[in-house]
Amino acid sequence: MPDDRNRDDRPSWREIDQRRDRPARQRPIRPRLPKKQAEWVRKLALRQAEALFQGKRGRPEYQAALKALEAAHGTKKFVSTVKKFLKEYGLPEEWGTLNLLLDFPEPDVVIQVLQVMADQVGTRSRVEQQGFKGKMQVLALTSPQVELRRSAAEVLASL
Repeated sequence: MPDDRNRDDRPSWREIDQRRDRPARQRPIRPRLPKKQAEWVRKLALRQAEALFQGKRGRPEYQAALKALEAAHGTKKFVSTVKKFLKEYGLPEEWGTLNLLLDFPEPDVVIQVLQVMADQVGTRSRVEQQGFKGKMQVLALTSPQVELRRSAAEVLASL
């Protein structure tokens, strides 16, 4: 008889199998974001990651400095604005900004800009390539600095 009482307390094989099949703990289900919102969050995270890898160039201050550079073009403040920009960020990568820097009076900076633009010219549109080629022809013929004329002529020959 004592064996029968102990037998009733033990679970049957069926109960053991059911317990094993059941998850140990039910995890609370997190509500999912709607697709549009999830896509927006993903894009925001990508932008933030890209800005992180770009360093100073990914910050809003860089964009403000670019706008200040464009606004100063053709004014008396252009030289000081360019010097400040170059000191803070170095040469820009944007084609339009590089184009503005071709008007900078220091030939060393302009020669560096020419080299960067010459490296990028293959990825630009046909109109931008033609504009660059025309700008090189003008610099090669009319620049008051000899080294700048020579550098423009070399870049023009390599196109």
